[in-house]
Amino acid sequence: DTGIKLKIDHISHMGPQQAKYASEVQTQAGHDLVEMRMHFPWLYEPQLVDVSDVVTGLEKQYGKALSSSYEGAHVNGVWRAVPQYHGMFVATYREDLFKKASLKVPDTWEDLYTVGKELKKMGNPVGIPISQNYDSISTAGPVLWSFGGMEVDKDGKTVKINSPAAAQTIEWYKKMFKDCMEPEVLSWSDASNNESIQQGKAGWIHNPVSAYIVAKQRKLVTADGINHHRSLGGPNGRHVTDTPRHIGIWKFSKNIDASKEWIKYLLGKRETYDEYIMSGDAFNLPVYEKLQDHPVLRTDPKYAALKGEGVQYHTYGWRAPPPDKVQHITNTYLLPNMIAKAVTGTPTKDAIAWAETEN
Repeated sequence: DTGIKLKIDHISHMGPQQAKYASEVQTQAGHDLVEMRMHFPWLYEPQLVDVSDVVTGLEKQYGKALSSSYEGAHVNGVWRAVPQYHGMFVATYREDLFKKASLKVPDTWEDLYTVGKELKKMGNPVGIPISQNYDSISTAGPVLWSFGGMEVDKDGKTVKINSPAAAQTIEWYKKMFKDCMEPEVLSWSDASNNESIQQGKAGWIHNPVSAYIVAKQRKLVTADGINHHRSLGGPNGRHVTDTPRHIGIWKFSKNIDASKEWIKYLLGKRETYDEYIMSGDAFNLPVYEKLQDHPVLRTDPKYAALKGEGVQYHTYGWRAPPPDKVQHITNTYLLPNMIAKAVTGTPTKDAIAWAETEN
């Protein structure tokens, strides 16, 4: 439609993508546009074009970008990447098992402990990884936030992990691990919780809707029994790990104007953006306020929980800004490592002290 010729390379975000960013910045050559998840625009701020003009236009059209997009791509008052879509963590559960055992759908993390004990007795334990992967962080963060805790303060420097909220978080994980889960969660990958519920083992997992989407696509027998409910809350509210994606333009690009035109076409032309969102089957959701009740949510009744009422969206490390310490605690899996120590025998105060030192 625009006459712009495109070549798109698909690169896994689980390692190769980051390596590609680093090599292209080092050589000042490569792609014009890059998709960046979470808070990578902070890491590459000096190398990314200011795209505030593009985002301003999109926000006029669709309303403000979600808070998680601001956390990830609005760097020191400047948009270094354009909010593209997001995928939140919700509760994915075996609705058929819940109905069979007359279990109440949980609303809080404490409620999950109550039903989790019953699920484990039925042979369908709760599946929350406590290992070195992103899904582990994506659950531990909301549990910590819901108890009122944080890893680093708003100043981005002051370590705040040593708190009563962190102790509550660890104690919750300890009883969940003992009474509701199985030891295999200590070695799970990002895919393991999905596979566990798809294969009929887990009765409840915390994950984006990908587990259900894949079960549906593969016509697995468990697909019919899987459903979702909104993420769980605690004394300090209902917080959700969000995984926003943004599109950035390298400063060394020789096609900056054309790159901006293409972003405007993909995201700013409503019929194109709608088609793009629909193609993801509710895994990739619109990231602007006026599009939160998107038609994709009505393509399947099991997507109703994705409207996210009463939910606060955050990237890793909230409330701190993403550079430096948040990058460190994310990339070293500090939060799940602290929890893993505690559930395998390290006293709670010692696990927290270790995390505080590592932080």
